[in-house]
Amino acid sequence: MYKQKTRFYSVLLLILCNIILISCSNDDELQTDSLTPQDLYQTSWRGRGHCDAWAYPDMAVGMQFISTEKGQVIWENYNPIDVTYTIEGKYITFNSTAQYLAGSPWLIKSYTKNHITLIQNEASPDKEKIAVIELDKIE
Repeated sequence: MYKQKTRFYSVLLLILCNIILISCSNDDELQTDSLTPQDLYQTSWRGRGHCDAWAYPDMAVGMQFISTEKGQVIWENYNPIDVTYTIEGKYITFNSTAQYLAGSPWLIKSYTKNHITLIQNEASPDKEKIAVIELDKIE
């Protein structure tokens, strides 16, 4: 009888802890289904990009999405670059003159209200060509 009560209270305690943790969760941390141009409209982001094949393998980067198609990117050690972009499903593609961003589409690996992780060439056998950009929203 004592073991049954102990198990019951343990399960009850576990359920209550989960309810408390869920109710206290931060909405900023919730994964959204997909990133859309409307989500980026008039937002600014900053973070870091990394790719061993780049002239500077680790660089600070800022992105400002002015409209649902146009934006500006500022890489550390470079002048601002005007870009156009499109989002199709889980991929974002930048125009061909977008330094370090052009080429193959970027996989939107994760997206929350305040954080985006982009990966390019993730499946490449040449690990030096895998590029990752981590961006945090600027409020």
